[in-house]
Amino acid sequence: MHLVSIDFVAGSHGNFLEFVCNKFLGKLDITFSPFDSLGASHVKTQNYLDNRVFVAGHYVQQTRQLTRKIIRITFDKDDLLPLSSVCFLRAGNANIDHNLLEHNTYKKLNNIYYKNLIKEITQAYPSIVLSDDSPDCPRYILREFFKFGFKDYHTHGLLLELKKMNYGLGHQVFDFAFKKFYNTEMFVDQVKVLAKWHDTNIKNIDELVELHQQFLDKQIYKNSKIQADNVIVAVQQRKEMLISGLNLLQESYINGVLENMYNIEMPFAQPVYFSNTNEIIKHLCL
Repeated sequence: MHLVSIDFVAGSHGNFLEFVCNKFLGKLDITFSPFDSLGASHVKTQNYLDNRVFVAGHYVQQTRQLTRKIIRITFDKDDLLPLSSVCFLRAGNANIDHNLLEHNTYKKLNNIYYKNLIKEITQAYPSIVLSDDSPDCPRYILREFFKFGFKDYHTHGLLLELKKMNYGLGHQVFDFAFKKFYNTEMFVDQVKVLAKWHDTNIKNIDELVELHQQFLDKQIYKNSKIQADNVIVAVQQRKEMLISGLNLLQESYINGVLENMYNIEMPFAQPVYFSNTNEIIKHLCL
């Protein structure tokens, strides 16, 4: 049996793709649901682990040995907002609600997945001390910190990890685009192409469609970029629009995009974000 590696950055749905490939391409007899309480596809039985053909992992990040055939989940700057959000929630099943990250910041980030962020935040803002005795970080500091990854996306940590996912000439690589996880038709079409690459066909497309609908129902951040972009468009068109319910990363994303558009710095020490687009329009002198 020739195994296939699925290499992916945390949060980019590698475990879901593994389950799909094993059930519909590898044609394993799988009767359980892969979804856990956070909506991640981390549920795996021992029989499944013993018989799977497609094996997902952070191969390059963890310097694990790759098989000859590799499926690589790719993404670009337009995927960074939802991907970053999912990463906080599900990487290591951390269950971090980044919208409340200003509370107990140190405790939430002090683990193998996020401890580097503590160092980066305190280096960028020397006045901030994060420790057991000082666990909180002001929301405006976090908003500003994450803004730069959206403003200059080449520096975003997730894209930097993706760039490391390069393989030697002896590998056959199939790129599976992250954005295709969020549209059933696009997802099924991509799995069909993947099946041809693997020299097989899909078992029971109707069941695959049903499974993907269940997947989408569990993606709480699937519309996060659409919501943020609606605010940006309203600003561009000088239209009044109430701003409510945005999370921290959406605020960072909007600020980063608007600074690139208008070359005007968005407010720094702003504990509470704008309540409507007219406030942004006034700040930008539009």
